[in-house]
Order: sequence, then structure tokens, then C-alpha cells
Amino acid sequence: MDTTYIAIDANQRFDAVMPEIPTNSIINKTITGCGATYAEINAPRHSLIIEPNVPVIEGKMKKHPQMLGVFEGVTTEDIIDYLNANHNDGYLKIMTTPESFPKVRSAMIQTHTDMYGEWFLLFDECERTIQDAGYRGSITLPMDDFFRCKHKAMVSATPIIPSDPRFEQQGFTMKILRPTYDHKPKMLLIHTNDTVGWVRTLMGQVKGKGHPLCIFLNSTDTIYRMICTYKIEKRSKVFCSYESVKKLRKLDFSQAYASLEELAEINFFTSRFFSAVDIELPTTACVLIVTDLSFATHTVIDPTTEAVQIVGRFRNGVEDAAHIFNTNKEMPCKSREEITTRLEECETVYKQVLQIKASGAGCDTRAQALDGMEYKRFMNTDGTRNWFMWDNAYDDERIKQYYTDAKLMHEEYEKAFHTDYTEHIYPLSDCDRLQRTNPRLKMKDLFREIVRQLEILEQNRTWNEYYFLREEIQNQVPMMVDAYYALGAEEIERLNYNMGTISKQIQENESKQLLTSEKIRKEVHSRLKTGDKLPVCIVNRFMNNLITQFGIPYRKKVTAKLIGIYFEYREVRTNKQRFIELGKQII
Repeated sequence: MDTTYIAIDANQRFDAVMPEIPTNSIINKTITGCGATYAEINAPRHSLIIEPNVPVIEGKMKKHPQMLGVFEGVTTEDIIDYLNANHNDGYLKIMTTPESFPKVRSAMIQTHTDMYGEWFLLFDECERTIQDAGYRGSITLPMDDFFRCKHKAMVSATPIIPSDPRFEQQGFTMKILRPTYDHKPKMLLIHTNDTVGWVRTLMGQVKGKGHPLCIFLNSTDTIYRMICTYKIEKRSKVFCSYESVKKLRKLDFSQAYASLEELAEINFFTSRFFSAVDIELPTTACVLIVTDLSFATHTVIDPTTEAVQIVGRFRNGVEDAAHIFNTNKEMPCKSREEITTRLEECETVYKQVLQIKASGAGCDTRAQALDGMEYKRFMNTDGTRNWFMWDNAYDDERIKQYYTDAKLMHEEYEKAFHTDYTEHIYPLSDCDRLQRTNPRLKMKDLFREIVRQLEILEQNRTWNEYYFLREEIQNQVPMMVDAYYALGAEEIERLNYNMGTISKQIQENESKQLLTSEKIRKEVHSRLKTGDKLPVCIVNRFMNNLITQFGIPYRKKVTAKLIGIYFEYREVRTNKQRFIELGKQII
């Protein structure tokens, strides 16, 4: 693909260096927020702009009320009305999600609008067609129509060059804006095995400074767990998909939104808000990207695309930006060659099944066979290869590879940011935290794991996370923690982690501690004296009353021998009656 570089100065807008987006081009803006979409909205031609997510469209509609936004809830009839009402009134501008594109196409067909010949089709944030294809196949719905259009282009500050041969066949060229100034933002990289602890630390550092904290984390479950762990329910908002909003509200967290609202002190964003959305604030924001492989592998972030887009969301700039991440050197990653070989083998088998001639019930058998093949999602409905799904497979493995080694992450970040790198590896990690809530562990194994972690924690009492982690473990498994501090690891091991036996031993120990306390010892010594000679039954009654009076949880049989805690004594018999003769006080 032929490439042209175009210089752009600081504070210069897109339309100053490229008055019109040329057809059959992929535009690499390099800089987020320089106004490429704005330029097309104001270009003297009919434009159909495809955006990856609804919040982007909602934001643009507020600034450009003459434009029609199309997403769920907007009907084909609404689009027809817009096309008819504005037919002779200037240039038409429609912005749609990929999923709602078929409604736009249907409306244009019904109104005899020549989308393919007269409209300019712009695919904004075009890397999403590759990066989202794996879990959101509908994002490529407009691609066949895209290539049918005479006037078309793709644009992004972080494009990924697609492998679909139609780009070469139709003579696409690459236009790259080359800033004449240092445009790289700063990014602090924190490699740690305790992401939960470090998020809490950074929360404390920005608290009260007047800058909203914006946390980008692509896992609603992990977000909710963090909110509960940090007890920040009243200080937080979550911006996510419609489905995740419903999920969070079922969990009694009401501050969840599918559209951009006024920010709170702490704000969480899932991938729906990673690109294209304009977040306009009266002040700069503190940005925190979180990748936690222990809890959710899909929280990986690509340094040169997604991280750039995230920092670029804030139109008034960023006060600080950091990415907290952990790594997993054992994470399986395939090379591009391995992926290609595997997909080609699967494609061969798929096409062989597709070519089987069948009639009657045989057609159903063939259809069932095709539906059951994983490779089906790598094929278009017409039996051709879905190149965007192939690119997605390559891209997923490329990004995963970075998270096997912190050095690879650092090197990749250096391509797009000025970075500071720090590493913090602790005695207890996110994996240990996960083990504490592992439902597959039997009770005995969980107990053994808790004891192991508490032993490590006690050996590292100067660690700043000591009290936080001890409280967290205490809240999760209070009985096990109490047992550990009551008996110690060796005694728990001796009792074979049997909670019933351990509970009895704890009660016995507690009783002994209470019986030997200074308060009770003084009480006994005030009521009994050296030289006293008492019937055994009287001593028994005395000890029973004492235990009842002070609420001592003594579960064994009470005998006169307990008096040996307070006095030296000897048993004597007189006329066949047993007595206890008290000797020296035991202090």
C-alpha cells in the first residue's frame, strides 16, 4: 500500500493539512482529537460515518444537531423521514453503529438514495473492525457495502492495516500525519503481582487533589469486586454496556451508565468508552489503566492502540496517566505462522464439508456439521474468508505476547509514550487472592492455603499492605483467621485442619486463659485460703459457680482438680469422705 506523510504542527487542526479526506484511503491521524471526524461532518458532501459505539454518536449529536444518529431505538422509518425531510436542504450527515447500518441501507434503498455512488462512507476508529471482531462479529456488517461505495475511507489515530485483499484491489493508499513536535504523552508503567493493592495506593494518592480519577478496566466483574473491596460505592460511577448496567443494578449498584454522564470522584470505564468518545472536563483527569490477568485475561490493553486512545479521550488533557499490570510468563501465545497454519487447515476442512452435495435430510446433517465447527465464525455467509476475523486472531496473540514479559510491555509502550517504569513484586500476589475465593478448593485445602498465606503475611509485617490484607482475609474466612491467631500453624496442622476439633481446642485454650487470668485468680484467693480443708463436692460446686459467674466457655467436666490452678493441694480421706486440703497459693 502506497504511503504519504503529511506534516502537522502543534495545535493545527486536521482540515488545515487535509481539507478533504480522499477516497480509497486509510488515514492515520497519529494524534487523537485533531478533528478528522469534525472535518467530515462539515465537508460539502453527503456523509455516512460509522462509529464503533453509541456513546461516540451521542456525544457528536450534541455538538452537531443537524446530524442523524442511528443506533438501537432509531427505526428505519426515522431514517427515511430524515432523508426525505432534508433532501433539498444542504448536505446530509448520518452517523451509525455497525449493528444499525442495515437500517440505514434499507432506508436508502426505499428512498432511492444512491449511497454507493453519491455518499462518502467513513469508517471511524477503524482498528475496532479488527480488535472487536472476535467477540463482536457484527462490527464488520458494513464491510461489503463499504467496498461497493465509490467514495470511502477509514480513519483513526491508531489504525491497524487490514489484510483484506480488496484494499489492494481497489488501490487504497495510506495517509499518515507526521507531527512536527513531540506529541508523545507520559505514562507510568507499574508492573506488579498485586494490582488490587496498587490501585488502592494510587486512589489514595489522587484523593482530594481535585482531579477525577478515571479507571479503564475491561471487566465489569472485576470493577464491581474492586468497588466492594475498597468500599467506594458512594464515590464511584461505572460506564459500561447496557447489559453490564443491568447486571450491576441487580447487584444493587445503581451508579452504572451506558452513556456518558457527569463524572464522579472515581470513575470506571469498560471498552465501550476506550475510543472516539470525547470526555470534556473543567479540569485535567487522572487516568489509570488496569490489567489483571489473574481475574480476567480480557483486561489486556494494547499499548500502541487502546492505551493511546484512552489517554486521548480527555479534551482538556491528562494530569497523570498510569498502567498497572501483571504478567504471566506461562500464558500460551501462538506465533503468526502457527495461527496461519491452523486457520488454513480448518478452512480446508470447512470448505470440504461445504462442498458436500446433499439432498433431503442430508442438507440438515451438513448444516449441523458446519454449525458445529469453530471455524464457521472465520467465514462470511457467502462462503468466503472473513479476513477481519483472521486479523483479529493475529492481533489477539500479538497483544497477549506482551503480557508474558514486562520488558516486552515496556518496549511496546516506548513506541507511543514517554514512559517511567517501576516494578513491585510482593510476597502475596493477585493469584493468592484468587485462591482465597476458589470454589473448587475443599474446605481442608482452603484452610491449609489460608494458613500458608497468613504465615507469609506475618513474616512481612512491615509491608504496607499488611493490615489491609489481614483485614481482607479476616472478612473472607473469619473462623480460619481466628483459628490461626488462636492456635498457630503447627497446632492447626497437628489437628489435621479439622474445624470441629480446632473449635474445641480454641474453646479449651480460651477457658484456660480466662481461668488463669489475674482477675479470677484474685477472686479465688480472696475466698479460699492456704490451710482450708474442704469436701470435694464443695470444691466442685465452687469451681462450677466460678465458671458460671465469669461466663467462661469451659466445655469439659468440672472437677475439684481445677483448684490446682490456684493452689498447691492434696487429697485426704476422713471417715470415708474425700477432702481437698489447700497448700501454697500459685501466683
